Amino acid sequence: MTQMTDADARRALAARFDAATAADGDTRPFLETAHECLSYRDLGERVRRLTAAFAARGLQPGDRALVATADDAMAVSLFIALLRSGCTPVMADPAASAEERRVQVEIAAPAAVFVDAGPEPLAGLLDAAPVDPPPVQALSSEAGVIVFTSGTTSEPKAVSLGCAALVAQMRIFADVYGFDGATRLLNVLPLHHVDGLIRGPLAALWFGGAVLRPLTFGPATAGAWLQAAADQAATHLIAAPAMLGVAMRLKLGERHGDALRGPGFRFVISSADYLDAKLWADFEACFGAPVLNAYGLSEVVCDAVFAVPEPETRRIGALGRPVGCEAALLDEAGKPVRAGAVGELALFGPTLMTGYFGAPDATAAVMRDGWFMTGDYARKADDGLFEFVGRKKTKIVRAGVTIHPESVAEAVLAMPGVGEAAAFGAPDGDFGEQLVCCVAPAAGHVLAEADVAAFCRAHLAAERVPNRFYVIDALPRTAAGKIALAELASSISDAAAEAAAPGDVYRLAAEVFSVDLESLTPDSTPFDTEGWDSLAHIALIERIEAAFGFELSAVDIAGFGTLGDAEAIIEETLARAG
Repeated sequence: MTQMTDADARRALAARFDAATAADGDTRPFLETAHECLSYRDLGERVRRLTAAFAARGLQPGDRALVATADDAMAVSLFIALLRSGCTPVMADPAASAEERRVQVEIAAPAAVFVDAGPEPLAGLLDAAPVDPPPVQALSSEAGVIVFTSGTTSEPKAVSLGCAALVAQMRIFADVYGFDGATRLLNVLPLHHVDGLIRGPLAALWFGGAVLRPLTFGPATAGAWLQAAADQAATHLIAAPAMLGVAMRLKLGERHGDALRGPGFRFVISSADYLDAKLWADFEACFGAPVLNAYGLSEVVCDAVFAVPEPETRRIGALGRPVGCEAALLDEAGKPVRAGAVGELALFGPTLMTGYFGAPDATAAVMRDGWFMTGDYARKADDGLFEFVGRKKTKIVRAGVTIHPESVAEAVLAMPGVGEAAAFGAPDGDFGEQLVCCVAPAAGHVLAEADVAAFCRAHLAAERVPNRFYVIDALPRTAAGKIALAELASSISDAAAEAAAPGDVYRLAAEVFSVDLESLTPDSTPFDTEGWDSLAHIALIERIEAAFGFELSAVDIAGFGTLGDAEAIIEETLARAG
């Protein structure tokens, strides 16, 4: 693959946009959300209006602008308009806490910030009289886009991706996925992550296709998410493994088993986390659609190693083969490991980041002679396919989101009354890992688990809030004074096993959601209960089944909308069994 310069790549991206939006009567859909549908004509009009708004605010080519909005259509429009205008969009989580946003702004030093809670409503940007974007300038030293890794307030990293890397990824998509003008990508992953942004609006624009974002994924919408693939004629479904796990756990195949069997549907693309072999095989068997596994990180734009249906890469459970880049397994000294041995996976090629913005030391720590050290352990099997083994560091992945437990503990230590805090990962079935937080009160203080949970919700983005909280007298420590995490995890596991005994659904829900028991009523729903998100919903179902010794049916799960519903289902099931 021939490597472009960033200047040539920026011109190529601009040319794609200009060609796609040149026809005033082009009503082909580009973006379909729950609230609106943008055609390519609409996109062109929006970008020309935003270009005028940028100029009015003094934005110049090469400037950085932070974007953090929950309005998908606005986020996509700003991303493309900034990129076309020669600016660098810095895509950030709209749900970040105030402290996280402060750190992001400090790192990126943007010339403008476009956020929902800003002094100016973002919709007002579209009131500007449209003007054509300026001619493309050669800005080879500037990033095409910046995204933040899933760190927390103490150590987020801003991944700087050049335009040449973006174009290289599009070329790889063409080779591996065969995207074209008929492609309709159903992708509801967050737009501040590369899996939602790059394999979503950027790919749709590059290939002249469409991206579909009809809903926010959760237990209540998982069935609609699958059905949207059929109703909106999707050609591809983009998902994290946890989303596939939710579909299986909720037995959605019984009601939506034909959703991915339409004549135009091609395949599912799973990314953002390791895809367990059993989940992979079970999903394919249940829904009758092939699943392609993609391995990558923000630091290599999106995807680098692929397991696709071709025989040379088709083995369920394997990461697959690199495409458009090189992959190697290295030991601690940076030397290739022997055949069949485990080593750290390193990647080299045109999609590598230019570095962590403003952090040369952090960049140097992960780069070795031009190779990016992923921090993941893998092995190469006899058939030449790479297999995932584990993560080098203590970070965990929960439903596709990477979390650093030490940083979560550091944030918890800022809570008044907390004397000690530790966080660590624990197995969590289909979702990979859950985050557990243990705290010990400072002398003279009393802590409640619900209060710690509330503090975390106020100071951390929702995706980084721990699943479980425990308040204990003191954290166990080694002779050297370090926290004995293995001992702590073992004691917490024993406590959880004792808790999984028959009891009422409200106590179980309070433990899973980390809220006060008194705050729960029969009318409590995911929409008015803190901590009741998609992962917690599945966890509660599992706790109910473990506590009461039966498996909920698909009909029961479909009818579980409130805690009162769950209580009635339990009573009816026990009555039938008794």
